[in-house]
Amino acid sequence: MTEKNGRHPVEVVAEVKSMELDLNRNGAYKLLLEDGSTVHAAFTASQWGHIEGMHNHGRYSVKIVGQGDYADGRLKRIVSIDLPKTHRVIPPEDPEMPTLLHRLAEIRKKYPEDIWDNVPTDGAKNMHHYLYGRPKVNE
Repeated sequence: MTEKNGRHPVEVVAEVKSMELDLNRNGAYKLLLEDGSTVHAAFTASQWGHIEGMHNHGRYSVKIVGQGDYADGRLKRIVSIDLPKTHRVIPPEDPEMPTLLHRLAEIRKKYPEDIWDNVPTDGAKNMHHYLYGRPKVNE
C-alpha cells in the first residue's frame, strides 16, 4: 500500500481550536480532528465566517470537504474547502444524559403533589406579573 503524498481530496470532521490571523494570507486556523490530531487550514474570510457560524465554539464539530496536502500518508494542511459540502456535525445523543423531561420529572418528585396545585398555569402569559408585580394579562 502506498502512502498519500501531495494534494488530494479531503473529508474530515474537526473542531476549530485556534485562529491565527495573517492579513496578507486571510488567516491560518488550527483544527482538532476526531482522532485527536491537529491540522492547519487556510480559509478566506468569508469561508471562515461560514465555518465559525457552524462550529459554535465547541458545541458542534464541522465536517470539512475540500482539498488537502498530504505527506507520509498524513493530512498536513487543508488548502481549500467546498462550502456547499461542508456542514455542521451534531453529536449523537448520549443515552446516559437525562433529557429535559426526565430532569423535570425528577424535580417534580422532590415536592408533594399539593404544592404543584399552586403553580400558576398562566406563567408564560403573565411572566412580568409573577416576576415584577405588573398587572396580570387576562386575554
